[in-house]
Amino acid sequence: MKVFNVLPLALVALLAGCSATSDQSSPKQSSLNDTLPKLTLQSVLPAPTSNEHCNAQMDSDILFGLGFQLYEDQEWDSAKSCLELAAPKHPRAFCYLSIIAGQDESKSAEQRSTDAFNYMAYSATQNDWCAEYGLYQVYQYGGDGVKADPALASRWLERSSLHGYPEAQKELISQYEAQGNLAAAYAWTKILAKADDTTATDALKAKMSAAQIAEGDKLFNELGTQVTSKKAMFAEAREEDVGRYSAEIYKDYPDTFKGLSSTERYDYVKQSMYKAIDLPFTKSRGHVLSYIVVNRAAQLKKPDANIANDKRIVALMEDDELSVNETIEQALVVVNKYYK
Repeated sequence: MKVFNVLPLALVALLAGCSATSDQSSPKQSSLNDTLPKLTLQSVLPAPTSNEHCNAQMDSDILFGLGFQLYEDQEWDSAKSCLELAAPKHPRAFCYLSIIAGQDESKSAEQRSTDAFNYMAYSATQNDWCAEYGLYQVYQYGGDGVKADPALASRWLERSSLHGYPEAQKELISQYEAQGNLAAAYAWTKILAKADDTTATDALKAKMSAAQIAEGDKLFNELGTQVTSKKAMFAEAREEDVGRYSAEIYKDYPDTFKGLSSTERYDYVKQSMYKAIDLPFTKSRGHVLSYIVVNRAAQLKKPDANIANDKRIVALMEDDELSVNETIEQALVVVNKYYK
């Protein structure tokens, strides 16, 4: 399956994304949580306020998607309001709230650091791999009013790795290699690697004894029952894509969702997204967005319509000279003229 990333590969800040992986905490996780301030959702989030883009009556995934768009556009105040409204159901929002808080020049440097850290800390207690990685960086290097603590940093790095974050796993492997713990580096390399790619593990094995390889294989098997799977991480990312596509369509093509309930809208976007990703002519996020919008317009006129079978529309989708908006506008002309 093709994958079209919505997020940049790395945020221009400590965090690279948040998402809750579990509501359950192991004793080891609980003890690590005890190193953080005792925070509640109510203590880190004020009473959210509406703005021209967002209000409390909107679906939470659309609120998150709009908040993300506004964040990318550096409309900090509006982004903050939307993300605060979305955060109770979308923990990834805390990542952006932390970054925004660190840039809030209306507050003192001390208050900015406190707010940024608290967003991160609360999110980490909810098993968010992004915030856990953010805490690793804070404790590794010091920041947000926190002194460096490499030992504590390593614990947060391991926890982010266990919750499936590839960047954390890469850093953990690098640290184990630097420490000479080749068995652990080997186990985590096998976790990180694609199923059919043994390049990295083969390189490590060349440096290891038979006993180290056996130890690494044993640890790999143990980790296999603990680490969030790539499949789960992929599904998690696609769920967030639904919100981002929905938000963009809600803002620019609101008629697309005419007549749909919140559940129907969510299901339509999700199903259409997966269909579009697997089509031979979809090469980008813009193509997926175009398919979702235009296919819905076609179905409003003809319920069994599928624009993937319409050569006129496919030709528009394949035209690299057209922008996303131009593709959609011209495809809608086709729909309005020929779909009855």
